[in-house]
Amino acid sequence: MSCTAPTASQGDGTRLIEVLDRLLDRGVVIRGELWLTVADVELVFIGADLVIASAERMRLAREEIA
Repeated sequence: MSCTAPTASQGDGTRLIEVLDRLLDRGVVIRGELWLTVADVELVFIGADLVIASAERMRLAREEIA
């Protein structure tokens, strides 16, 4: 097995595309929470869930649940 150095066509852009393709194929969930507190009193809470997946993956997940 030989190892070759990346060329212009196999640079970071190709690796980024491969990572994005894998993320969209499998899906990923990113969760974030933010609290605004003054004098130990919670005034505001913001929670967010971001789901990143391909439309096909979401359709399959919905069918598995149903």
